[in-house]
Amino acid sequence: MKYILCVIFILSSSVGDDYFYKVIQNIEVSKDFKNYTNVDELKFTKQKIKKLSVRITLNEAEIKNQKFYLNIVSDMDSLYKTNAQYTQTKNNIHIDLTNLKTNVLYFDYIYDEVKQGEFRCDIINEFEYLYMYPYEGIIYGVAYGIIFCAFLYYLIIFFSTNVKAFLYYSIMQFFVLLSLIGFVYVSFLSYPNQNFYLTQAVIDICETSAFLFTLLFTKEILKTNKVMPKMNLILNLFVFLNILDIIAILVYKYSILYEYMRFDIGFLIPVIAGMIAIYKGDRFAFIYTFGWCIMFIFVNIAEDQIIPISGIYTIHIIAPFESLIFSFALGVMLRKLIYKQNEKEKMLIHKSRLASMGEMINNIAHQWKQPLTHLSYINMNLELASEDKQFDRNYLKVKIEESNQQIDFMSHTIDNFRDFYKPIKEKKSFLISKAVQQSIDIMKPILEINNVNIKFSILKDGNLLSYENEYSQVILNLITNAKDALISRNIDNASITIILDFVDNQSVVSVNDNAGGIKQENIEKIFEPYFTTKETGSGIGLYMSQTIIDSHFKGVLKVSNKANGACFQVIV
Repeated sequence: MKYILCVIFILSSSVGDDYFYKVIQNIEVSKDFKNYTNVDELKFTKQKIKKLSVRITLNEAEIKNQKFYLNIVSDMDSLYKTNAQYTQTKNNIHIDLTNLKTNVLYFDYIYDEVKQGEFRCDIINEFEYLYMYPYEGIIYGVAYGIIFCAFLYYLIIFFSTNVKAFLYYSIMQFFVLLSLIGFVYVSFLSYPNQNFYLTQAVIDICETSAFLFTLLFTKEILKTNKVMPKMNLILNLFVFLNILDIIAILVYKYSILYEYMRFDIGFLIPVIAGMIAIYKGDRFAFIYTFGWCIMFIFVNIAEDQIIPISGIYTIHIIAPFESLIFSFALGVMLRKLIYKQNEKEKMLIHKSRLASMGEMINNIAHQWKQPLTHLSYINMNLELASEDKQFDRNYLKVKIEESNQQIDFMSHTIDNFRDFYKPIKEKKSFLISKAVQQSIDIMKPILEINNVNIKFSILKDGNLLSYENEYSQVILNLITNAKDALISRNIDNASITIILDFVDNQSVVSVNDNAGGIKQENIEKIFEPYFTTKETGSGIGLYMSQTIIDSHFKGVLKVSNKANGACFQVIV
């Protein structure tokens, strides 16, 4: 940690070589090709002229020690005369400063009409001229492609997971992309004009917005509000400053905050927050901190020109690199979220099974009451018969057979429930009507006791290749919910109607009741986990039913209110 901090502060205090001011000794302009004055940018950009002459004085000592190129952006159609040999690409000309016969270069322009003078120049070294400039289109294209993919990818993930960190990161990437496109657009303008200042204001808004969402991303992903409250206050302060800066840009057309504050400070703050998180034991924060460290260092390099590459190239290289680093970091986070979601789903399945087992035990108890009573009567009859000296052996045989029938019935009941809740790992073809009937058979005794009539109509039957027990469990949940609604509301002539049909090559099982339906404010929430209107309900039955139909059957479980009650439809 100490070494990382040392590197950061060394870089932040470095002052790199500024090639422009070392190589170019002076720039003068003239409106009549005779009288030259030093450039006053503010005055120069407001003047409308017919002629323009630019005289550049070079530092001979510097151009002898290292090879440089002068890059000029201007209105090449209006170039009247120059004493420099150059190569041209569109509106750009490049001049090799190595073997010049003079250290004073002039460029004369005559315009077709009176207008603002157009001239901009900068110095690039040999490495940048040979290895960066010819491939800048590829550099820009790759950078934009990576950043746009990161923006789109994490926006989609946000809609899938509803995790705010992914949304903030996605929006941040969007504004970074707009900023980079704006930088490139401005780099092709020959000199500031009205469009330039408007464009610069838009770029500044995008830059400040990118920093704003960087801070929000930091707060969300590091949970600073809970883990580091003091750092959270600092982040909130900078969030507020960035919002004020956006307002200021709309008024003054440029960023006031980053005019007086170093650009790389915006990246140093997330780095410090990440280091605090690592110190507090957050392993995940290491990748996050590493990404912002890299970003901070390279932005610092670009600002101070520590390496011989223009800032625009440096940013176009490091921005997509940062996207890749954070894609890896967020990928780890996404894996953790999926793991937690799977664990949550396992817990819900376990709770659902416990609830189902409770229902199963209740149903077994109801189904066993009658045969146990019958067995009790048989035992009483046998006891009375045994007291009679004229004991009939045939009578004993009949009663034993009767007793065995009751025991077989009870055993068959246990087998039915055991098979119903047995986990099946392999998909098998099953008849839909059989799976539905299995659920009805289990629920029938308790429905009869509560005077609930159940009717099953088969309009069209078919087979499914999937997990039969899971399908039956879904139908069982729907019948159980309908039964509970009918009993709790004391419905006269309570009934449940199940209809099996096929519509557009899809099976549709409708479970209807006459319990009066579901309240409109609850119908949208009914499939949410832990939502229940029952006093003793767990709120996981319908959620798990929907999850099973969606995940294992690629189908739909939906609900609507009909004339007399609710209608659940399982569409597979």
